[in-house]
Amino acid sequence: MKVLPIISIIFSVSVFTVTAAEVELKTAEIKQLVNGNTLVGVHHKKKTVQYFSKSGLTLWQAEGDELPSEGQWKVEANKYCSDFGSGWNCYKIVNDEEQEIYYFMADNFRAPFIVQPGYNFKF
Repeated sequence: MKVLPIISIIFSVSVFTVTAAEVELKTAEIKQLVNGNTLVGVHHKKKTVQYFSKSGLTLWQAEGDELPSEGQWKVEANKYCSDFGSGWNCYKIVNDEEQEIYYFMADNFRAPFIVQPGYNFKF
């Protein structure tokens, strides 16, 4: 019967290790991460690219799209927010330090990306 507590401890430690590598970014960190940079990621099984102008303009395009979508971006309350014409939507950004990858996160939504410095709007 002593095996059960040991298994519980091992499970608890392994769960903690998996989630401990992910760190939620704060407002200043998000601004520094995206401002003037390009993010390359995956959204609904498609490769995507998004540029964040220092003026607040953002360009987003999925692979296969003829033209990019143009919108506005801002950061507030520890979330990245964008408006592409249908109102503002906000997302947490989490850094998986172990894998060196970031995620946009919201309810039932998780989209991975990496950062490329400057304007690099290509797949």
